[in-house]
Amino acid sequence: MPIKPLFIDADGARLFALEYPPTGRPRGALLYVPPFAEEMNRCRALAAEQARALANAGYACLLLDPYGTGDSEGELEAASWDIWQRNVNDAASYLADATGCTVTLWGLRLGGLLAASVASHAPDRFPRLLLWQPVTDGNLFMNQYLRLRVANLMDRGLPAETTQSIRENLATGAVVEVAGYPLWSALVDGISSAKLASLDGLTQARIDWYENVAEDGGAPSIATRRTVEALTARGADIRTHTFTGAPLWQLHKRDVAPALIAQTTQQFAEE
Repeated sequence: MPIKPLFIDADGARLFALEYPPTGRPRGALLYVPPFAEEMNRCRALAAEQARALANAGYACLLLDPYGTGDSEGELEAASWDIWQRNVNDAASYLADATGCTVTLWGLRLGGLLAASVASHAPDRFPRLLLWQPVTDGNLFMNQYLRLRVANLMDRGLPAETTQSIRENLATGAVVEVAGYPLWSALVDGISSAKLASLDGLTQARIDWYENVAEDGGAPSIATRRTVEALTARGADIRTHTFTGAPLWQLHKRDVAPALIAQTTQQFAEE
């Protein structure tokens, strides 16, 4: 069946999404929650390829642009972590109504942390998560992102800033541009407050966690292992998978991730 572009009404705005329907009755449904800023653009082709493969395996997929991103309405400087969580819930409602299936939240990078945050507030509604290279610590992630502005100012010979001074500027109500994206305190603070290992409500969740490694058979990072241990201790059912290939969210040129696509597709096709 053809890909269906659509808009979902949420919080008084229209959110753009791409629906990948399977042929016949769906075996399940997945809602894709994308990465942040330029990582979102770098991974669009990857998400589309995976959605097509899952649709061919019988799963309905919906690829979401949260408020203020992509082709959705709104401006990024008006977005917040809370708004994005509501966006995911609204898109999941649409997908569940359209398919009659329980929705699996599928998140990449910051989208993985966002998906897990949403699921932690509604564990009965979202009993399963598919996480691709999820951000585990929103504060650390945001500091790394703010350093892009620090480095850019340094390269241009402009007055120096630090991540702390940028945060202090944001706290005054200023909008700060980082790598071409305007940010404000509500979004930065919301992301910074999220930490995967600290999420409650995932005690009964099944989580399939995919992580990029340098070579076949490599172990997940120390940060990942610690987060997995913390969530497992709370009762989450986490299955870690590793894959090799280019970290597409970091690349400025288009590439592919055949190992990730193949492993994920096989996992769902065999269920």
